[in-house]
Amino acid sequence: MTRLRIPWAAALAAGVFFLTFAGLLRFQVYESVLVLPLEQKRTHRMATAAGAYFDTGTLVSRTGVPLVSTTTLSGDTAAGDENTAVWVEFTSLATAEGRRIDYHERRTAFDRRTGTAVGCCGQYVDENRHAWQSGLAFRLPFRAEPRAYPMYDTVLRRAALLRFEREEEVEGVRTYRYGYTAGPIKVEDVAGEFPGRVLGLPERRTVGVSRYAEVTRTLWVEPESGLTVKTEERHRQVLRTVDGVERMVSLRADLVMSREDVVVRAAEARSFARWALVVRDVMPGAFLVLGAALCLLAVRQRRAGSGGRTTPVPEPEMEMEMEAV
Repeated sequence: MTRLRIPWAAALAAGVFFLTFAGLLRFQVYESVLVLPLEQKRTHRMATAAGAYFDTGTLVSRTGVPLVSTTTLSGDTAAGDENTAVWVEFTSLATAEGRRIDYHERRTAFDRRTGTAVGCCGQYVDENRHAWQSGLAFRLPFRAEPRAYPMYDTVLRRAALLRFEREEEVEGVRTYRYGYTAGPIKVEDVAGEFPGRVLGLPERRTVGVSRYAEVTRTLWVEPESGLTVKTEERHRQVLRTVDGVERMVSLRADLVMSREDVVVRAAEARSFARWALVVRDVMPGAFLVLGAALCLLAVRQRRAGSGGRTTPVPEPEMEMEMEAV
């Protein structure tokens, strides 16, 4: 059987090519695609079967009420560029019948690699067009680390420190669990006044109040993609009079992401993790081995072509001069 012989120069050139390509794939191609997209269209829901809220229309506190929080993210592609993306977020908390209890809206520009909010591009939070947003805007960055990150909270209108807690598995996906509790923090002076009897102050005809909010948020994040696989939030809002005394709970909701959304997000995170494994590790590793093998083959072919010996270099002839005796 005739053995296929590859010219040593061709084998060496191919080996160098594959070694170079392995490095480019691992350190250039993979790194270049780790940017958050300009386009975004995503909706997720969280719910509780037994929430509580103060109905400002009837001045009645309602308990044991099913509540649903719906959050929609939309990307403004025209406002972004290669470094910055702009997303708009709408969050509505409503009863099962569709009666809105709370609503928040914000527009945020952020660094596409770090996910950190930047002050530009017409950002706003609710009616405040000058709200300064800091920390992570919407999610953790690619290759999230087991450490603390500041993350902007729309309800509190400030960044809270999102701390790493532990590793957990969600729908077969390895995740980092992060969480924070922030508040109670004054979020607004409620317009108008309430009857004193409603707030337990029958001796006063009307009373002015402020709303204070406390938020506990827990995120389960697939670290390679930075995607949030699961979310849980606990909201507690109260009304306080000017003396700082808590008079009434205006909202209480322990919200959990729907199983359907968790399954979808877990599948998305799992798909990204597989892609990252192939592009970052498997393919560069295969090309590295192939390139090294071809270079080794080139060395052997070169040695075989020269018979394993080094060709002697002829020495220059020396001219001898004869002297007459």
